[in-house]
Amino acid sequence: MATFRERIEGHIVPFLVHALGMRRFAKLVVSQGLKQLAKERADWVVGLMANQADTLMVSAWREAMAFDSRRRLAQIRCPTLVVAASNDDAVPIHHAKMLHDGIAGSRLVIIDGAGHALIWTHPDEFVRVTGEFLGG
Repeated sequence: MATFRERIEGHIVPFLVHALGMRRFAKLVVSQGLKQLAKERADWVVGLMANQADTLMVSAWREAMAFDSRRRLAQIRCPTLVVAASNDDAVPIHHAKMLHDGIAGSRLVIIDGAGHALIWTHPDEFVRVTGEFLGG
């Protein structure tokens, strides 16, 4: 939770999950954060999220917000690819840059024009960059 916005979201999400319930919360998240998805894929993501227990979702959210790996990044010694979307509102680009800066020798690839759903909206580019990295 590096920015003011992230701190606000970190505290408001558990409230929204409890107030809206999982299905309405999932619809809100998809409508705001996954706008690039086709309706069929968006409905699938809503269904996936809606079937989660709200208490477990809130617990996982709180743990994710508390997790900070920055002090351990320098311990990573294996080849590392960091893939980021240029227009990701859910996980802003500064997170990818922080990973890249913290992992010596890592490679950062930013997929231009992609949002949080880049694996579905830009699959060919995602497969290409990961394949190149893996030597495929």
